[in-house]
Amino acid sequence: MNDPNDLTPAERRALEALPGERAPRAELEDRVVGALQRRGLLPIPLAVRTGRRHVLPWLVGAVAASLALFAGGFASGQYLGARSGAAAALSGVQASRGTPAQVAAHAERAGALYVAALVALNQVNDSTDVATWAKARQVALAALGAAAGEVAHLAPDDPLAAAVLRGLNERTQEQRPAPSTRSVVWF
Repeated sequence: MNDPNDLTPAERRALEALPGERAPRAELEDRVVGALQRRGLLPIPLAVRTGRRHVLPWLVGAVAASLALFAGGFASGQYLGARSGAAAALSGVQASRGTPAQVAAHAERAGALYVAALVALNQVNDSTDVATWAKARQVALAALGAAAGEVAHLAPDDPLAAAVLRGLNERTQEQRPAPSTRSVVWF
């Protein structure tokens, strides 16, 4: 029996002359993919994605840049706010050398700023930082006491300034720790 793989030398040369692979035409792949998508056998891509491996570093960089921009804006706002507060305080020193009307107008602005700061402090709703709240209350009461003391010097017989000073003094005395007492029991 003859082996079907037995080839004559001429047939062997003809077989070896054939190309090992043959690439299909470029449009054949597009036609096959389109036909499969139309039949619902292949999902339709929403967008053509090229260079996908560069998306993650770009996204991380964009997030980092936006955070840096936000932090920079926040820091600039804090700096400019502190600078304008310092400028207002300096203008107060300069206003104390002006006419009585200018000094009174400055006192009115300072009082309005004090009240606005207290309103802003009350609107902050962060109850987790107890130490900061205690410090803020202490500073606010100290400023109130200083203002009441100056009003008492300005108008010594004003009952309201005296009542504020008396209330602050009583509060201070109540907050002081009681002196430790030592009990000795004799048997």
